[in-house]
Amino acid sequence: MSPTSRTLAELRKRGLTAQVVERWCSYSHRRIDLLGCIDLVAVGGGRIMGVQACAGASHAARLTKALAQPGLRKWLADGGAFSIWSWAKRGARGKRKVWTLREERITTEMLP
Repeated sequence: MSPTSRTLAELRKRGLTAQVVERWCSYSHRRIDLLGCIDLVAVGGGRIMGVQACAGASHAARLTKALAQPGLRKWLADGGAFSIWSWAKRGARGKRKVWTLREERITTEMLP
């Protein structure tokens, strides 16, 4: 299961309506995110949220990339929320490892 599919399932479990907005470009052979950093959009409870889904090891790289996107400032200024959700297997030594979610909400104060 990919980080995107795990995130989609978690958003729906929380009662939000969510959709993947990342798309595949067959010409350049790469994925293109909405505004350069949003993989999924979720709505519910009178709010809209963009989510960057990734593996646990690439959380810091995705944060750096998102903070550099000029479209993210506009998204946040217009009332949208944005978070980076990373998934990694974690657990005590010698115990069963389980998929664990790390959520980091990005605010306008964090932008350069």
